[in-house]
Amino acid sequence: MKYEKMLSNCVSRDSDSSNAIVALLTGLAVGAVLGVLFAPSSGEETRSLISDKASDLTGDLKEKYNAVKEKIVAGKDDLVDLKDRVTENVKSKAGDLKQEFKDYKDEALSSAKNDIQEASDDLNDSVQNA
Repeated sequence: MKYEKMLSNCVSRDSDSSNAIVALLTGLAVGAVLGVLFAPSSGEETRSLISDKASDLTGDLKEKYNAVKEKIVAGKDDLVDLKDRVTENVKSKAGDLKQEFKDYKDEALSSAKNDIQEASDDLNDSVQNA
């Protein structure tokens, strides 16, 4: 009862319950270790069990680390590929626009030259007929 009241006071004082969760998990870990240490098996068996569990945990952590590392590398590669595709797309669009502008400019100059030539011919005809 007294522990329930203390736990209730701790939780109600902090709106963030992360302290209570950390305390609970710490208590569970300490309880598990004490349970293993006071188990009816011999000290050698207990040490072997703890060593095996620690090795298993280390192996699991290494596997998870490598899996996360592989995902990060794959994500990085995907981003590099995306960047390359976007860059090529932008370069292609810029090249297309450049060519369109050049074609438009050439057409406009050609049209202007034709208009100037026609105006010059008309003026020349007017001067000769006058």
